[in-house]
Amino acid sequence: MQARARILVVENGTHVCGYVLLLMRRNSRIARIYSLAVAPEHRQMGMARTLLACTESVAMASGRNRIRLEVREDNAAAIRLYTSVGYRPFDRIASYYEAAPPQVDRTAAIRMEKPI
Repeated sequence: MQARARILVVENGTHVCGYVLLLMRRNSRIARIYSLAVAPEHRQMGMARTLLACTESVAMASGRNRIRLEVREDNAAAIRLYTSVGYRPFDRIASYYEAAPPQVDRTAAIRMEKPI
């Protein structure tokens, strides 16, 4: 399996404010957001929405027609964000996330998808 990766980064000088990592498998019409993060001091400014919109443009330009992602079941803010821009849940994966010992996390993930 071969995949292409794209990383979109928002910078302020030499400081990374946020990023999104997009994976696209060869011979697949589905792109996957592997990771999206915004630095705490840059949250609530619309940066995550902008990164998502740019990601959709990159995915469409690469011939994809859907984007999928996984989000922690207990991350209500992220789920609200994704839902507000058109992502819909379609699956749940139990015990998806793990924390480094001694913590035991085992939080489930919600899988979401958006047609683009």
